Amino acid sequence: MTVKVSKPAINVREELADLRKPTGIAGEAMLRAETPQEQFNLIGAGRRNLLINGDFQVSQRGDFTTASSATNGEYFVDRWYADINTTINKQQTTDIDIDGTPAISKGVKLTATASGTSYIGVRQKIENPTQYVGRTFTYSGYVRSNTPNARLTSFIADTAGTTNQVVSSNAHSGSGQWEKLSVTFTMTSNATSAWFVSAFISSSAVGNVSISSGDYIEVTMLQMEIGKVATPFEHRSFGEELAACKRYYEQSYVYGTYAGSGNTYQGAIFFTAAHNDHREEIRYEVEKRATPTVTLYSSGNGATGYWYSHQDNTNKAVSASHGNGPKGVRVDVTTVDGHRMDGHFTADAEL
Repeated sequence: MTVKVSKPAINVREELADLRKPTGIAGEAMLRAETPQEQFNLIGAGRRNLLINGDFQVSQRGDFTTASSATNGEYFVDRWYADINTTINKQQTTDIDIDGTPAISKGVKLTATASGTSYIGVRQKIENPTQYVGRTFTYSGYVRSNTPNARLTSFIADTAGTTNQVVSSNAHSGSGQWEKLSVTFTMTSNATSAWFVSAFISSSAVGNVSISSGDYIEVTMLQMEIGKVATPFEHRSFGEELAACKRYYEQSYVYGTYAGSGNTYQGAIFFTAAHNDHREEIRYEVEKRATPTVTLYSSGNGATGYWYSHQDNTNKAVSASHGNGPKGVRVDVTTVDGHRMDGHFTADAEL
């Protein structure tokens, strides 16, 4: 038996036109992806941003919303520190007027207060860089500046502290408007010690340039991610970001009250001395990445190295020299049996 099958006619020209239909930038990137993992990264699935506090919302060390002077190597907004060789003012900014910016996002602004040949910037050091050797990364963020020497930069160093790889984004136009900058690179095999990401006013090789007093760089929504393209910023809640920051720095003071504040009993560690020269164990809220440097404060007047006795309204000498570790610290207090004691601490385990 003969069976005849008929099919509708095909318009070859229309079919060819469909093949030429534009896919857009995102579609082209997906088509060029070589592996499912790369497509996974492109659509932004899962956690992406390796930076902590990339939108500068957490600031345990102080209120930096008013401009103040900075020193080289000084941590201020959590996980970020000043890298400078001139005089500057640092500031946590809140007027982030980029379309779609989460209301919780803030920025950091560094402003030169002297003219000369120098550089100014802010850095974050990433933990355990060897796990990323050979991976391709994209570092991106929003930059606002009045100089065309502002850019994003990644540094990679070996165990000897020698910088082996420096990559920089294209420079900001200097227009004073927000611009998204990015740079893509593959991490060198020499990344055995340090990996820094930075926002700088400097030369393309991260060296000195001519800077005038009043030149500034302001950054927000900084993101380091695996992959070849810069995806939208991964916004995390304040609670998530704060917990991540506490792996490196934690204080017993209530958030918004800062180390050394006097007459601050709220949140203080409390105990009643069972005997003279009492020892008390404090557990951190978040285990530190390493043994931290612990500083103790009186809750009565904020004095360093003391805790407060409510029994006789005096400060008692304390030390944190016993049992200091990533999980907590044992505090030795020179006191009197039966005294009600309280005080505060900070624990710093920054890289």
